[in-house]
Amino acid sequence: MTDPHETPKAAARRLAAGAIRDGFIPEALHAYTERDGNPLYWRIRAKNAQTGEKWIRPMKRVGQTYVLGEPTADEQPTGKPLYRLHHLNAQPGAVVIVTEGEHKADKLAALGLVVTTSGAADSAERADWEPLTGRDVRIWPDHDDAGQRYAEAVAKKLAPLGCDVRVLDVAALGLDIKGDAADWLTTNPAATAIDVLALACKEGARAELEADEQVKPESGSARSPAVSVPVVVATGGAPSDTSNTGNKSGPKFTLTVGGVHHIGLDKNGAEMAPTWVCSPLGVIAKTRDTKSGAWGRLLEWFDDDAVRHQWVMPLELLEGDGIDVRKELASKGLRMGASRIAKEQLAMYIKVWPVDPRARCVERLGWHGAVYLLPTETIGNADEIVVFQNAHSVEPAFALVGTADAWRKSVGALAAGNTRIAFAISVAFAGALAGIVSEDSGGFHLRGKSSSGKSTALKAAASVWGDPTTYPRVWRATANGLEGLAALHNDGLLILDELSQCDPKEAGESAYLLANGQGKTRANRTGAARAVQKWRLLFLSAGEESLSALMARVGRTANTGQQIRLADFDADANAGMGAFEKLHGHPSPAALALAIKDAAAQAHGAVGVAWLRHIVQDRVELVDFISDGMRQFVAEVVPLGSVGQVERVARRFALVAVAGELASHYNLTGWERGEADRAAKACFASWLEGFGGTGNREERDVLAQVRGFFEAHGASRFEDVASIEDRRIINRAGFYRTDANGARQYLVLPESFKTELCKGRDWKAAEKLLVAMGWIEPGGDGRSTQKPRLPGIGTGARVYVFTGKVLEGEE
Repeated sequence: MTDPHETPKAAARRLAAGAIRDGFIPEALHAYTERDGNPLYWRIRAKNAQTGEKWIRPMKRVGQTYVLGEPTADEQPTGKPLYRLHHLNAQPGAVVIVTEGEHKADKLAALGLVVTTSGAADSAERADWEPLTGRDVRIWPDHDDAGQRYAEAVAKKLAPLGCDVRVLDVAALGLDIKGDAADWLTTNPAATAIDVLALACKEGARAELEADEQVKPESGSARSPAVSVPVVVATGGAPSDTSNTGNKSGPKFTLTVGGVHHIGLDKNGAEMAPTWVCSPLGVIAKTRDTKSGAWGRLLEWFDDDAVRHQWVMPLELLEGDGIDVRKELASKGLRMGASRIAKEQLAMYIKVWPVDPRARCVERLGWHGAVYLLPTETIGNADEIVVFQNAHSVEPAFALVGTADAWRKSVGALAAGNTRIAFAISVAFAGALAGIVSEDSGGFHLRGKSSSGKSTALKAAASVWGDPTTYPRVWRATANGLEGLAALHNDGLLILDELSQCDPKEAGESAYLLANGQGKTRANRTGAARAVQKWRLLFLSAGEESLSALMARVGRTANTGQQIRLADFDADANAGMGAFEKLHGHPSPAALALAIKDAAAQAHGAVGVAWLRHIVQDRVELVDFISDGMRQFVAEVVPLGSVGQVERVARRFALVAVAGELASHYNLTGWERGEADRAAKACFASWLEGFGGTGNREERDVLAQVRGFFEAHGASRFEDVASIEDRRIINRAGFYRTDANGARQYLVLPESFKTELCKGRDWKAAEKLLVAMGWIEPGGDGRSTQKPRLPGIGTGARVYVFTGKVLEGEE
């Protein structure tokens, strides 16, 4: 009978008792866990000290006891979990090293590296490699045929997951046959995490691989002594000369796990002791813009936390003292020598290091042909490397913490059943689809009182792409500043909070600017026109008042074009809980809002990257799917007889609905089918109600403005035609009279009609509409005005004669 309180370690010794009697000594108990760290099963490792034979068996818990064996296929439908899965989940931005076996993984992990394995050499096919989606992966196989087969099998499994995969050349490490990562660490006891990561030298450089001699780091540096690993040697001169490492005509540099070293010559032409320049710095590619200008170099390095950094460095920065280059590299964790020589040689190293690959620099994120460009990576395959070169002072706010699965189980789950939150999240997905089907830019504005849940919706949407505390921006920006923000969010989502902080005089122009997809034409220092910034995006806004109400503060009227570019609807979902309808077990809307914000802080960005990998892969097939889905949505929500303005906005809501449903299809949201569609329809219905129905909004606005003028002023600015008293009218707009039926008519002077009744609008179009509506009684001569006899004026002046319909009920 087993002890129900038996520990895994005690159980392992019990189950390995027979092997222990045969001379095997327990070495380790490796726990395979879920993403949250809960153990799924263990692998017992023991070794015979006399023969070297290994005894490795899986162990799992069944009820209150432990037995030998792995979980069944039913218990692991997606495959065996990767080793140290919870560590992978906790460090999403780090490079991942894959080894053959848990023992080597533990050894490397002890250096602070992120390491995993599927187990033995034949285990790759049965493992679930999905957690490595989009990661930078280095495979360290054992030095034998089985190790090579394992590396090939793992690389094959990772290929469709969009990973950056490289296999270490173990033959170049000087290990014996069957040597592995643990053996390398034994022979290199001073090795650090940076040393290990530097083993994977970049491909494509025209340089030789030689065995490095032990080189001491520069005095005072924090580096440990370099280990004996391959070294890349390059000299000055043309790239075709770099294979000649004996060339004395130019500067000579070595790139090793110890960093970049410069080998100078003394006065006699003999090589001097190497000078440490910086920690390992790769020159990856020559970069240039789309017009073959702005040449530079793509640099790559790892900081002391083993996080990879890339920077597109303009070559022009090296033509001065190079301080701007050193500042940028230092700010991203590259360690550099402090001496004058080291600083000078850093610039020289970047200049002369031989590199063949080319990279195309672009200033816009988003779609570039069949690839999608993020600030730190390109998703999809292109003929050449495409990299982002930030020409703006504002940094992209993309960030990644946690996993897509963690986001789905937290933020996604809490959004289900809450139409405003689900809609906002769907907007975040929709930005990348607009370019696929050539939809125009446009925005959505959540309007509601304070603490109604607007900011929570924005944070939930922001978590798809980055940190919810930094991804949203504010409306308080100049038009020039908004252009820069829009360009940085091209083919994506721009979030702008607090509409009330926008200058009311610029609010309407800002809405036009963002939705029209291009900035203003400006001149450069020579007077020539600068290139106009262009973009396509969806933007999500929130505030306590609408665009129309904000502009009304300064006496301006939001025209229909502005209102349909920023579709405004109520953040209140009419469930008595503000923006919320389903609390998911939380005691109050405030508690749910806090839970969503906390969840978004713990997991963000990864789901956006996963989304891009899916749509990049399916881009061609998605064109018809998205278009058909949008047509169906519009047909279902737009009433018959609606004007084109309503259908135009409906298409934007339709794109959001399709995006949300597609993300659910890819199992990114965790929502049931129809969730995103219902949310978009609820929000569209709210917008349509606020818009005023299916008729032409511009016409309704004209009628409302004209009626409002007469309601506000009544007879105060109109003189009675029949009055015999000398009554002075301040700021007279016209006259009034009574018709044969006893109804009052207003006779409006032409200039008052144009500048006041039709202020901010096309007065000719308004005139035509008012005649058609019967509000203006035209003259007998075919013109819209009449020439009645007016006191003090006579019959020479023409006026607009408004009938009693102007003050009748709503049209």
